Amino acid sequence: MEIPEPVVKEHLIPKNYEKPKIEIGNYYLEWNDDSYGIYQKEISELKAFLKNAISYFGIIFEVLSDLQRSKHVGKRQLHQEFNPFILILHHNKDHIISYDLYMALDGTTFIDRLERIEIQRNEELLKDGTNFNSHFTKSPFYLKWNLGELLFNRYA
Repeated sequence: MEIPEPVVKEHLIPKNYEKPKIEIGNYYLEWNDDSYGIYQKEISELKAFLKNAISYFGIIFEVLSDLQRSKHVGKRQLHQEFNPFILILHHNKDHIISYDLYMALDGTTFIDRLERIEIQRNEELLKDGTNFNSHFTKSPFYLKWNLGELLFNRYA
């Protein structure tokens, strides 16, 4: 489905978003230059998600390292280009906004933001051959963009 550019500019491009400084322990979020950022009210939720996810980084990195080692010693017959990553998801209470955190074999960690948007449209339904009843349908679609990379500050 192609959305007209004026509709995108007026209704879909986020307004009032910001790129706040986010630091958890020795980790910090380096914002993607092309990212819109997040709403002010999302900051505490994103920080809580990252704090929880960071507590699993050691285990996640071990799992990824084991997969990498097993690839080289032939325990598993994995394809040469096999590059696994771990994905940690977080949904807000209404499942409208979610964060996807990806960790690759080399330890790089990226965060995406996904927002569900529902468009209501009026559809006329023919009933009994003569009566028209108005019926509203909701069509969800999703906007996704990369927030940035979670980096480790060695000097903190």
